[in-house]
Formats: sequence, structure tokens, C-alpha cells
Amino acid sequence: MGSYTQVSDALSRGVEPALLCSACPWDRYCITPPEMTRAEVDAKIEGSNRQAEAQMDKARAEGKEGGMGAIIGSLMTSVIYGGKDTQATACPVFVARMRSSNGRVIVDRIKELMQSWDDNSL
Repeated sequence: MGSYTQVSDALSRGVEPALLCSACPWDRYCITPPEMTRAEVDAKIEGSNRQAEAQMDKARAEGKEGGMGAIIGSLMTSVIYGGKDTQATACPVFVARMRSSNGRVIVDRIKELMQSWDDNSL
């Protein structure tokens, strides 16, 4: 897949979107789907929470205060992985077109396709 930055930079230099699309560095995918499912995100966060609890239990058993490192680690895991199931990467040309005055046409066509989708016809 081409670099988001390369395409974005080309757009900012005034390269026509149609030219970028005809020589698409994104291998003709305007949107790359999220890399993780909701179940995978939940599993990562749950694993981090279990690890934090175990570290805090160990600190308590050793008579130590703290465990803040474990709590911060768990929080960071949540921040890093939270939303990874809904985060897609979109080509800058696609985004620019979505934001244009005619962007509603794209949204309406996608919505129509999604509403009429039939997995059995594939």
C-alpha cells in the first residue's frame, strides 16, 4: 500500500486527484479496514488488566506500596488499543472527495450499497 503521506503531499502540491487515482499507490483500495476486531481489542485490554492486577497483588504481598506502574501500563494499553476495531485508514484522495461539496453523493452510494448488500449473491 502506498504511503498516506506521499498521497497527501502530492495533493498539497496540486497534483490532480484523478491522476493520483489512475496511478493509485494504494493498490486500488480507497479504505483499509481496521486491523483488529472488537474481540481482539477486548482481549488485549483484559490481558493488560489481569497483568496489572497480578503486579499489584505481588506488590501488596511484598509489603510494597505502589502498583502505579501496573495501573499506568493498563491505562496505556487501553489508550493504545481502544478504538482499533473502528479505525480504518482512508486514502487522502478519498477523504478529500468525501469532504467536498459533492461528498454526500459518495456517502449516499455507499449507504445504498450497504443496505442492499446480499452475502449470498457473492
